[in-house]
Amino acid sequence: MALVCFAITTSWIALRGSQAEELAAAALAGGAVIAALWFLRREYDRRVASEGAKEAESKFLAATEVSLDAFSLLESVRNAAGQIVDFRIQYVNANGEKLTGHSRNQLLGQSLCDNMPVLKATGLFDRCCQVVETGVPLNQEYPVPAGNLIQASWVRYQVVKLGDGLAVTISDIGEGKAAEERYKHLVEFTDSVIQNAPFSIVATDVQGIVTEMNVAAEKLTGYSREDLIGRSSLTVLHDERELTARAGDALDTTDNIERYGFEVLSSGAAAGEIEEKEWTLVRKDGSRTPINLAMRAVRSEAGEVSGFVGISFDITERRQMLQYVTHLATHDQLTGLLGRALLRDKTVEAVERARRYGTKVAVFVIDLDQFKRINDSLGHTSGDQILIEAAARLRRAVRSTDVVARVGGDEFVVVMTDITSIADVEQCAANLVQKLSPEIKVDEHLVNVTASVGVCIYPDFASDAKHLMKRADSAMYAAKERGRNQHQVFSEDMLKETADRLTMEHALRHALANGELSLHYQPQLSLTTGMITGMEALLRWNNPRLGSVSPAQFIPLAEETGMIVPIGEWAFMTACQQGKALQDELGSDFTISVNLSPRQLQQRNLVDVIERALVVSGLAPRHLEIEITENMLMVNSDANLEKLQKIRELGARISIDDFGTGFCSFSYLLQYQVDRLKIDKSFVKLAGTDPNAAAVVRTIIAMSHGLAIRVVAEGVETEEQLRFLMRRKCDEAQGNYITGPVPFDKFATAIRSCDGLAILQNALSDSQRLANTSTRSGSV
Repeated sequence: MALVCFAITTSWIALRGSQAEELAAAALAGGAVIAALWFLRREYDRRVASEGAKEAESKFLAATEVSLDAFSLLESVRNAAGQIVDFRIQYVNANGEKLTGHSRNQLLGQSLCDNMPVLKATGLFDRCCQVVETGVPLNQEYPVPAGNLIQASWVRYQVVKLGDGLAVTISDIGEGKAAEERYKHLVEFTDSVIQNAPFSIVATDVQGIVTEMNVAAEKLTGYSREDLIGRSSLTVLHDERELTARAGDALDTTDNIERYGFEVLSSGAAAGEIEEKEWTLVRKDGSRTPINLAMRAVRSEAGEVSGFVGISFDITERRQMLQYVTHLATHDQLTGLLGRALLRDKTVEAVERARRYGTKVAVFVIDLDQFKRINDSLGHTSGDQILIEAAARLRRAVRSTDVVARVGGDEFVVVMTDITSIADVEQCAANLVQKLSPEIKVDEHLVNVTASVGVCIYPDFASDAKHLMKRADSAMYAAKERGRNQHQVFSEDMLKETADRLTMEHALRHALANGELSLHYQPQLSLTTGMITGMEALLRWNNPRLGSVSPAQFIPLAEETGMIVPIGEWAFMTACQQGKALQDELGSDFTISVNLSPRQLQQRNLVDVIERALVVSGLAPRHLEIEITENMLMVNSDANLEKLQKIRELGARISIDDFGTGFCSFSYLLQYQVDRLKIDKSFVKLAGTDPNAAAVVRTIIAMSHGLAIRVVAEGVETEEQLRFLMRRKCDEAQGNYITGPVPFDKFATAIRSCDGLAILQNALSDSQRLANTSTRSGSV
């Protein structure tokens, strides 16, 4: 190109008049290359006969061969009338050969129309003729039809007049056209995607004025394109108060809302982030919709922000679903009350607020009395109805600002704030007990439900939410222990009780490993033979620090904490081993009775534990008796029936302890194949003085004998009680009147010193003793 420019510059000085004008016209029409070629051609023709012809030719060839385009010179072919009928190819450069796929030897001197017949068909030939006749250049792009000499898809023709012919430059623009077509399709595709996107897309300039929006944006906002594009800021779609609230101290909110509001929306995106937040969209009709908006900056090639794009969608359903899921996670599904997790948060908040303002918080733990028994008797559906009604009564009994929660099966919690005095707490607790006491109608039944309420007050008896809840729970248990259907406020005295309970729990966890547990045995006497027929294993705990701890204290604690499971396994193994040893020492095959707690009955490997104890000890299974309470038969009875049946398949016997105090019917006794009943000591104690208690004892003995079930009376403390049982044909008796519980190593001695016949003889009345004496004398 430098050579061409140089040729034009050096030759311009030598030209004069019309030649210079013609060269200038060629340069303006076809560019510097064509002008140079024109000039060189003129030079070549002028000097062809001269001595410098070779130099001019070399300049011409150099100029044309360095061109990146195909270049050719065409000579007009005219008919007799002077009309142009064809063009003859006079020159073709190297790129011309490449574009046509033919060598120069094949092209030079050839007819253009013969080689490119499509010229006339497309009208390009006529256009070329006009260039020769008028001198007006042609500069146009054409697609190349099939069968053409030119091997390209698209070309650009630059045609200028050169004498009675043409100088033609042909550029292959196929790749550029293909890229342009691809870009066009990409733009169309992108526009189609944006317009048909299911979410709102809004574009703005750097000031926030809307420049584009799709169909979804029109539907979401209620505005048409004509309403917003080029007219309004993006801030028109947002809540002004929300924008101001989120502006913070960094922005001047006294300025135009469109300025600082859009800065709030786009600040993160302008910093290079894809900012995604939830906002409130204000629609054209004024309605408000929660949306999720993601803003992104559009940048130029130089990296400068040229605008923004906001993509948003309606999150109303998502929020509703989130609220629903959150409610399920934080509320009780049955009653709709708060659940345990949310209650904990609310209690912490209440305590923190009370600490800040110097007020009090009271926590009430409410437990329905005997609900488990009611639930098992009437069924879970009826139990659910009772819980729903109890929850409704609690809501009505408290203020709307108070927190009401259900934290367990039949356990509720109320958190009251702004309490002024303990007297107010007492009144509120009494009111809760009263509101829950009326009968509840369940189907055709009227169920009497009472509640025990425990209360603890912050900051009087607890320093934080955790201890507040825990001590209210302890107060509730104290209310139950004192007769139920009442309330109990946590006090200083209960702090010691709580501490003692924690101390006992800690010590009990190590009692088994430390060898502090032992078994005592109480014999059972046959009321017909005077022989010892069995013994009951009774658990004892002697702690170095606590001393001898009552079973009434530590067994419920072991049951509650789950420690009864390992303790129970130890008790089974120990009772079987010691029982077998006593059988061998005394030469008597008496029965060893072992109590089974409700928690143990739920133990998965209970049958395996019992079987292993029998195998290791060598005790015959028929000499092992498992004692359960009658209420245990009614809880999950199908599972219990299966487990007890497996125990019977081992060969062990089943006994019902404390019979008469629960709700078990005699149909359960048949279903579970019970071997013995133990009449509760409370009936035995009153049988001599209370006609009703005596009637219960007589009925139990008579019905049991009718079912071939043996009867044992426990808690026999006096001769009068024993005499009553003997008259009622009770099979066996157990109690301190016969022999109290003794350790394993003293049991054999106690049995040897126990004269069962003498005990029975002493219990007989004078008339019975005389009658028996006469009978024996006569027989002799």
